[in-house]
Amino acid sequence: MDDVDVKVFVRDENKCPFCPDAISLVNLDTRKLSNELRINLEIISLDESPELAEKHNISGVPTILIGENIKYVGLPVGLERRVFTNTLKLVAEGKSSTRLKEEQITKLSGLKKSSTVKVITTSSCPYCPKVVFMSNQLAVASDGKVISEIINSTELPELAAKYRVTAVPTTVINEKVRFQGIIDMDSFIEEITRKPPVLSYYI
Repeated sequence: MDDVDVKVFVRDENKCPFCPDAISLVNLDTRKLSNELRINLEIISLDESPELAEKHNISGVPTILIGENIKYVGLPVGLERRVFTNTLKLVAEGKSSTRLKEEQITKLSGLKKSSTVKVITTSSCPYCPKVVFMSNQLAVASDGKVISEIINSTELPELAAKYRVTAVPTTVINEKVRFQGIIDMDSFIEEITRKPPVLSYYI
């Protein structure tokens, strides 16, 4: 298995009331997985290193960055917790563990530039974990060409408002393609690789 780099971006508790919880959550989960995975954990204060917010494209705090292209904005709690730990294992095990078909991986490899997938969730949504894990699978299978960003709209309502979220999960691709609910993996990949991207809804 590969090492897994995990960075937790936080601010002072007065500015970010959920940041201490993010640190506790990640510390707990990495300890639980320490017998299975080699996790390199780093806690980064954006108050002390504000330049890192731009470098890593941090849109809100707390943010948990797994590797270079899987990002949790807000806490992965409730029904999202298991997906978070499974994602750590997914990153450690690599592309073969995603179980994507060869033709799906080939289609992703044809991307000319990176694509950003934002999945907007709530911790109580029963459908969100499936879409979140699919997005994270695509990030791993694409060798970094897909950036998966999971946004907890309960903690960061300003981001939910930005994308006019009326139901969860809502998925935004490259700021242009959007669908609500669950779709199959082939349709997900089609939305990512569509030329040109269009606004789409699947309710």
